[in-house]
Amino acid sequence: MTIVYESNTGFTERYAKTLSEKTGIEALPLKSAKKAVPKGNDVVFLGWVFANKINGLDKARKLWNVIALAAVGMNPPTEQNNKALMDANKPECPFFYLAGGLDNSKLKGMHKMMLNMVRQSLEKENKPEYKDAIEMFKNGGDWFSEEYLSDLITLILAKL
Repeated sequence: MTIVYESNTGFTERYAKTLSEKTGIEALPLKSAKKAVPKGNDVVFLGWVFANKINGLDKARKLWNVIALAAVGMNPPTEQNNKALMDANKPECPFFYLAGGLDNSKLKGMHKMMLNMVRQSLEKENKPEYKDAIEMFKNGGDWFSEEYLSDLITLILAKL
């Protein structure tokens, strides 16, 4: 079993490395794992979320048996957000959501432009309930917590 991850601004990588430390299982970025992990092997996949899509998941599914899936995003871990992610990505294994964060200094190209457009749209609507989201888009944030990994760690250790 291997932990495979696709990270954009570092939060998914941080979760994958923490998961590796807690379970003793090697964590590899998707690009490296393509060469190092034999096709068909069991993997735990962690991917960053953009527009409800778990990045790298389609590639991982084509290569390996994904036995657990974790999505890392900047939305709060709510039942509604989990349902939207599950509907969009159709997990065929246990699914976990890990609140990550937003590091504006690491955003590039289209992702940076799209998040700025969302922020500007929310600012124009000027609704009080969007205040926190606007601040997050402006200043970023870090919601990483090892506590989010507890159920995933329990699952992995039971499969070893």
